[in-house]
Amino acid sequence: MRRVSVGTIAAVIALVGVSLTTIYPLVFMLFTALKSRREYVLENQYGPPAHPTLENFVNAWVHSKVGHYIGNSAIVVVVGVVVSWAVCSLAAYALSHMSFPGRRGLFYAILGSMIIAPQVIIIPLYTMLIHLNLLNKHAGLILVYVTFATPFGTYLLTSYFRSVPHELVEAAEVDGAAPLQILWRVMLPIAKPALLTLGIFNFLWMWNELLFSLLILQDDSVRTLMVGVANLRGQYTTNIPLLSAGLFLAAAPVLIVFFVFQSQLAKGMTVGAVK
Repeated sequence: MRRVSVGTIAAVIALVGVSLTTIYPLVFMLFTALKSRREYVLENQYGPPAHPTLENFVNAWVHSKVGHYIGNSAIVVVVGVVVSWAVCSLAAYALSHMSFPGRRGLFYAILGSMIIAPQVIIIPLYTMLIHLNLLNKHAGLILVYVTFATPFGTYLLTSYFRSVPHELVEAAEVDGAAPLQILWRVMLPIAKPALLTLGIFNFLWMWNELLFSLLILQDDSVRTLMVGVANLRGQYTTNIPLLSAGLFLAAAPVLIVFFVFQSQLAKGMTVGAVK
């Protein structure tokens, strides 16, 4: 039989322990959401539900307007991901395959902006959105998301575009292709893995982001899912099963994306790192 080293066994045990710390909260949240409020408060808080019910999911979706908040989040996230693809692709192509004065300094400036904490610029950002009349509008939140997603996205795509042979670009230029045509017909089809990775990262971040969505979208009609779920907490008492149902509905899209694209996420950590 194949011998297993002590180090391998220890690593497996450690990984199982870490996995349990992640899986248990999800299972506990699902069990709580399937209980009635009476069962949770008076009978059973920690075990599996004795009489499972979907009442909390229905109330969260309809009466607490979680379905409406999911629609708002979908609009913001889909548009934000698409716009960030466009902005980062244009910037990455210019920085990787075009020559112009200050290109290196511009690239370093974009990288340097990644170290700026978003909380530092909350006040001037809020003031600017008021002057632009973008407060309580999805467009304002999308603009903020794209702005903060641009530095990392530009770095990721620039690293990937640099691994594409320059001879392909020169061949397209000889055929008379303009820079935008080269980007659309040559670079983007080759960069599909990097674009998918960037889209997944941006989706996960934009879907779960709370600070800026709470700051910018204050009207209930335009609130995103994370803000809407946070409002399920009452001022004096909280319906824990209802809150758990809302949290599980909010986490479901993220879990689906993770399970479907987990291999792509692993590859995305090193995308563009080697030629």
